[in-house]
Amino acid sequence: MGWVLGIVYRVIATHLVKKAGHTHQVAKTGAVTLIQRFGSALNLNVHFHMLFLDGVYVEQSHGSARFRWVKAPTSPELTQLTHTIAHRVGRYLERQGLLERDVENSYLASDAVDDDPMTPLLGHSITYRIAVGSQAGRKVFTLQTLPTSGDPFGD
Repeated sequence: MGWVLGIVYRVIATHLVKKAGHTHQVAKTGAVTLIQRFGSALNLNVHFHMLFLDGVYVEQSHGSARFRWVKAPTSPELTQLTHTIAHRVGRYLERQGLLERDVENSYLASDAVDDDPMTPLLGHSITYRIAVGSQAGRKVFTLQTLPTSGDPFGD
């Protein structure tokens, strides 16, 4: 998990530093990350919630640092960041033997020969399906946040 988080952080941090017109030698950014391990149906869905600075700190000649704001990423930049992260994480997982490339190199193939009884349970969990029992294969009930109608506090 730590290596994947490191990959995601480095891709986004590099984007911010370059967009600010600097290199990692003189500019730094930061982030806070929450690792969430479940989804709205309390199913297995490991993902990161990351809050990045909206800029970089640039080292000044006299030793202090000055914050430089960076414009929000454009839609094409977000698409490129997503592709870069997916490619690098896929490559890392492949090197670790956790994924194998399929014919289209999309990193969606997994080792099909697995005697671990947890594998089908994890697969059902990720796809929001009931894994065992009389309702096996059916979609699970998910928790959703509904918008309030009117002022909930009566002010």
